[in-house]
Amino acid sequence: MTAFVSSSNIISLVSEVRGDAENLTFPKVVSNIYDVEEGSLFVPRKDNRYDGHQFVEAAVEAGAAGALWKAGEPVPETLPENFPLFITDSPQKVCDLLAADYLKFHKAPVIYITGDYTASIVMRVLSAWTKGKRTEIIKERSNLNISHAETILSIDLDTEIIFIEDLDQQNSMTEVVDSLKPDINITSHYRKDRLNSSTFPEEGKLHFETSVSPVYPEMETLDLPVWLESYRPLMETAAKVYFEITGNSYPPVSFIHGETFGFQTMTTKSAGLVLFEAEAMEVANLDYSLGWLSHVEPYERRVLVIDEGFQSDRSHKSVHELFADHLTSQITDVFTVGEKAFWVSDALQRSERKLPEATHYRTHIEAIDDLREVLNGPHVLMYKGANRELIYQILHQLNRN
Repeated sequence: MTAFVSSSNIISLVSEVRGDAENLTFPKVVSNIYDVEEGSLFVPRKDNRYDGHQFVEAAVEAGAAGALWKAGEPVPETLPENFPLFITDSPQKVCDLLAADYLKFHKAPVIYITGDYTASIVMRVLSAWTKGKRTEIIKERSNLNISHAETILSIDLDTEIIFIEDLDQQNSMTEVVDSLKPDINITSHYRKDRLNSSTFPEEGKLHFETSVSPVYPEMETLDLPVWLESYRPLMETAAKVYFEITGNSYPPVSFIHGETFGFQTMTTKSAGLVLFEAEAMEVANLDYSLGWLSHVEPYERRVLVIDEGFQSDRSHKSVHELFADHLTSQITDVFTVGEKAFWVSDALQRSERKLPEATHYRTHIEAIDDLREVLNGPHVLMYKGANRELIYQILHQLNRN
């Protein structure tokens, strides 16, 4: 691991240095206190409503090894005297100059991926197939409120492949994309007629497009498990890109499993599939997980189970409204279990969209018979909640019988 940012290349750009600043390297450059890791360079951000300089002591506790400090800002008396402060009139300008220097050394191929939730599938497949290499994944939602210089300066010099996932093509990613100049562009949408809605950076040397409905491209070179067959065009496209970045015509398909896509998967004796998903309830994750449930083949019913504990803040009702906005017509059933999950059922009933009817169960005992019926047939069930042991027990009983 070779970090680009060091005390030596910072010192030449600042007006004053305090503390012990000799022979330091900084693997990450961060302005958000929550992103500070061991060895980070903390760059406090200040605007009309926020002053990151007030959190420098918290940054030290979190492992920051130094700070790029704006001249004139008071330094807390309790800050350790040996803590390195690189003082300048414009911390952002210093970061921009460092990022420009980094780009002179940057050689890793850059893969730019955009589209709907299927683009995330392509991204996850490529990430799994290149697991043995040093890769960097830049995502647009993790990049909000972060300068393009921070993003670039946190990329290790030894990185072999850089992936940029920009599903919504947000403006926050424009400078990063323009700076890194992608070598390969990929656009992926479930519906082929949506492919033209994405725009590519002009610098891209190779362009790949893929869709599921209708299938594009039509190829069958990979040996895929049945539950991935509906996403074959995405896998085949990923295989083409894999060849371009590695020179290998045979991607390690065996590296793909449920966890690759963020799920724990279990199959039932009736050729059904269970997807356990426990990521935070954000808009992006809902589009991704509900897209999976809507389109994975071949199953008769597509059942979403929302149980107690499906989010970290159970009293936050706005997430329930998101379900009503993001459910698709392909989902046949929605089961909600427990008091907190009731609000999802309530939001679905109040929605003006045509949605699958939600069945609410006050307790797990009430839900068991309907859950057993689904798990005993050729159906796919996605479970969101903290009581997956209940599903394990039902599956164990069915398999034993």
